Amino acid sequence: MKKQKFSKEALEAYNALMNLSEEEQQLVFREVSQPVTPAPVKEPQKEKPCCPHCKSSHVSQNGKTSSGYQRFLCVDCRKTFGEKVRPVWVGSHYPKEVWLEYIRLMNMGASIRTIAEALKINPTTAFFWRHKILTALKDGKSDAVLEEHTQADETFTLLSTKGNKNAYSNLHMGDPVFREPDYKSIRKSGHRHARGSGSSTRGLNQDLVCTPFAIGGNGICWGKPSNMGAPTSSALDSVYAGHLGESVILVTDASTAARKYAEDKELPIIQLKSKTESRQGKYNLQKVNNLHSSFKQDLRGYNGVSTIYLENYANLTIFRQETPGITVLARASLLTDKLRNVSKVARWKDLRAMYYPRFVYDVLDTTSEDEVST
Repeated sequence: MKKQKFSKEALEAYNALMNLSEEEQQLVFREVSQPVTPAPVKEPQKEKPCCPHCKSSHVSQNGKTSSGYQRFLCVDCRKTFGEKVRPVWVGSHYPKEVWLEYIRLMNMGASIRTIAEALKINPTTAFFWRHKILTALKDGKSDAVLEEHTQADETFTLLSTKGNKNAYSNLHMGDPVFREPDYKSIRKSGHRHARGSGSSTRGLNQDLVCTPFAIGGNGICWGKPSNMGAPTSSALDSVYAGHLGESVILVTDASTAARKYAEDKELPIIQLKSKTESRQGKYNLQKVNNLHSSFKQDLRGYNGVSTIYLENYANLTIFRQETPGITVLARASLLTDKLRNVSKVARWKDLRAMYYPRFVYDVLDTTSEDEVST
């Protein structure tokens, strides 16, 4: 058997040990023979949240919910609140597995009725689950910031009053109540238009909902409905305020509203003055135009969407745009991870109380004022 040779360091350690006294050698042997126990790792303590009511940091723990989530009591204002981060299915009467299957089917494009039959849940429940998920997606995008060359453009959809008085009664539990269809009180012309499938006026008019979208050079997307008819500088500001970074350079079409908005906000802007310029070259609008096409295609897949919920579906299209090139199952898994930690879970009463955006009524108010002045 080949005899092993000590290294230079080992020989130096051995010679140093031999130079010690007998008592010191025993001390060394005793220390070496003892098992080494790793020092306990101290877990970082979670910072106590601030009270959402009075913003005080003087809070104490106040038990847990039946689902195991921590509750807090504000010592100053004496109000209670829960943890900021929780899954979207918190408080549901159905187990988490049913929600996970719902998210998978939703990503596959299944209809409300199909999902309800597959999971054996009420169609009304399936409808509100969809909007709990979409509302969580929307809240998660509230801090989106677009940077560098940002393509920005608007798309238009018909003002949709989808859902008649019977559907309203079905989705709002209780005895049916008489309620005039929305198109009589919302649509300027007062015409039914097959729940939003047609307009009495050709071209760009105030029966159309303007939805600006933008895609930053960093791949972040943003957009939501802003006004009726042609966009204005103030309407664009209501969409983009707080979402354009310091390095942003707007790339738009030859829109007067976009130019005025850039001038008001002192933003650099590149305006493309023809369809040819917007489709080719170093600067173009191809990405945002593709986003518009995806948005319209998604709406057709749901057989039209009421204007009440248009912002929610815009965020679903944005989520799909920001996760390209992956399978439906991978996207469902990614969406599930997002929904495990949401800052706010929409309640049923909040979803039932959703109504048309304020800009729909602004058009009606303007119309009535013009009629009075004449």
